[in-house]
Amino acid sequence: MKCFDLTGKVAIITGGNGGLGLGIAKGLASEGCAVALVGRNQEKIDKAVAEMKEVGATAIGVQADVSKEDDVNRMVAETVEQLGRVDILFNNAAISWGVAPEKLTIEDWDQFIAIDLTSCFLCSKAVHPEMVKVGGGKIINVGSAITQKAMGKLVHYAAAKGGMDHMTQSLALAWGKDNIQVNAILPGLVHTEMMPCFGENKIGPVVDYITKKTPVGRYGMPDDFEGLSLVLSSDASKFITGSIIVADGGMTLGI
Repeated sequence: MKCFDLTGKVAIITGGNGGLGLGIAKGLASEGCAVALVGRNQEKIDKAVAEMKEVGATAIGVQADVSKEDDVNRMVAETVEQLGRVDILFNNAAISWGVAPEKLTIEDWDQFIAIDLTSCFLCSKAVHPEMVKVGGGKIINVGSAITQKAMGKLVHYAAAKGGMDHMTQSLALAWGKDNIQVNAILPGLVHTEMMPCFGENKIGPVVDYITKKTPVGRYGMPDDFEGLSLVLSSDASKFITGSIIVADGGMTLGI
C-alpha cells in the first residue's frame, strides 16, 4: 500500500544498534527507508550496520552520546551529509535498572534524566529544521508502559518516561504547523540486551510473572514493533499526532 511506502525517506534511530531500535530499523528498511543507526558503542554500531546491509538496506552508523547537545548536532549533520535529509526520528535510546528511591543518588538521577528524557528534547530540536526543509516529518518517542503503572524501584525511570509522554503531546501541538507529527509508543516487557527475557542473563522470575499475567501470554520481541513503527513513520498516520500508544500485549491490564 502506498500509504506505508518510505522510499526516499531517511530515519534516525537512537539506540539503533541493537534490541528494539534495530528491530524498528529493519521494519522501516523493509519499506525502502534509509536509516542512521545511532549509539555509543562503535563495535555494536558496525555490527548492526553490517546486519542491515546484508538484507539490502541503506544504513549508516553514527557514534554519539545523545544526552550531549554537541554530539546530537553532529549526529544530525552527519546523517544529512551522508543520506541527504531527515524525515523520521525515533527517540529510542535509554537506560534502565531498578533501585529503591531512598538509595538513589543524585548522580544516578541526573544520568537517567539526561539519557532517557533530555536526549529526546535535544534530538527533536536538532531535527526540526531538517524536517521543515523537506516539508514535514515524523517523531516517534519510545517510552514505557511503566508510566501506566507504579513501581517503587523505578521512580527515576518512570519520571523520565512520564516526562517524555507529556513532551510528546506538547511537541505535537508546537510543530503541527510544520506538518510534523509527534507520537509515542509505550512498550511493555520486551526481550532486549537491557531486559533479557530468556537465556543465561534472564532478568529473573519477574519475566515469568509478567508473562503469566499478560493477556497475549508472552513477552515482546523487537520485531513486534515493526508494523506499528511503519504506521507512525508513514503517511498512514498523517492524521495522528500527540498520541500515546501502549504496545504491551495487554501487560498493564493484567498486572
